[in-house]
Amino acid sequence: MHRVATFFTATLLAGRAAQALPMTSSTENPYPVPPYCAFTQSKFLPFRNSGNVNWTSPPSLNITVNGRPLIATMDTGSTGIVIDAKYGFNTTYLEKNCEIGHVFYTSSHWLQEGYWCITEVDVGGVVTSAKALIRTREVCCPDFADGDRCQEPAKSCVCQGTCTSTADQGILRRRVLEEDGDVSRIEARQTASVGKAYMGIGFARGNPPAYNLFMNVTSIDGVPTVSSKFRTGYVITSTGVWLGITKSNTAGFSAIKLNLREGHADNRDWGEPPCDVQINNGSWTRGTFLADTGIPNAYVKGDVPNKEGNQITIRIPDPSTPFGDVKFVSVPKSKAGTVGTDNPMQPTWVGTRTVPGVNTGRKFYNGYDLYFDGDGGYFGLREKSK
Repeated sequence: MHRVATFFTATLLAGRAAQALPMTSSTENPYPVPPYCAFTQSKFLPFRNSGNVNWTSPPSLNITVNGRPLIATMDTGSTGIVIDAKYGFNTTYLEKNCEIGHVFYTSSHWLQEGYWCITEVDVGGVVTSAKALIRTREVCCPDFADGDRCQEPAKSCVCQGTCTSTADQGILRRRVLEEDGDVSRIEARQTASVGKAYMGIGFARGNPPAYNLFMNVTSIDGVPTVSSKFRTGYVITSTGVWLGITKSNTAGFSAIKLNLREGHADNRDWGEPPCDVQINNGSWTRGTFLADTGIPNAYVKGDVPNKEGNQITIRIPDPSTPFGDVKFVSVPKSKAGTVGTDNPMQPTWVGTRTVPGVNTGRKFYNGYDLYFDGDGGYFGLREKSK
């Protein structure tokens, strides 16, 4: 009998020895990047939609699973890849060798059910091996709870009238995401052409590093990674993502050291970076920061209720000496995309977060590149040239 699990503590590759890097002092930058001179293994992976310079849609990458080419949406707002079992997975093998599990997307209310299984994925020549949810069933489940698996699908997650099948693509279903209004959170399903997968590469998003493909790279272009030359982590730019932290690809960044998550699964399970939020001219509220590539809108919680027209300011990591400074206007969902269009970092609309801080959505990447050192726990930003 299999044990049901949303995630479990695993330490895949977590035992690798990560070099402790001291921060170098600087009179010009109070948040210097650690010296990454020894690390030379890295690769740049261009986004399939690299012409998307304004981050109007989520980034996607070409991947290969079981010899089959797929398109994977790259989401920093979740951790773990979801792959349909039809892409070369044997159900009997999954039942005997893998662990029953699920992923529930709170914004879209879609429940993905299947098996957690160590899976090798090739991302443009970068081979990774991590826990993946091999999906055997999905269901719309707005009232999801572990005791209520929603055996009968609800209708609120399915497009009505605008999603039809075509002869060349087969059955095509797209989901209305009821809170973030974006079809990208779970990609369109199609029975022909290139298949789709959803790849969460964020940190501090619930699942531990063993579920993060970008935290478990085993080789680059056929050359095995070694801890003395490969620094686990990534740099996100407007045209693609670097896998493997180096001195070169972190040039121009400012960085802070992260704390391990409370109850961390292993010594690479880092928590969210800090930020401060100010609404209008109110007091600064300390919280956490997330730049979610999966959504075009934002979620904010400060010292006063979120209302239309509020002027919102976010400073990272603190108000006094920030290396990230974001400003936008609170817009209700009913007016999505109609306010603040001259501001490249303006979200399409702004909702209320449940915890203090901000999820800026992907428009943030119009103003900043982002890097994450998964071995050492450093988080950094680099302002784009204006």
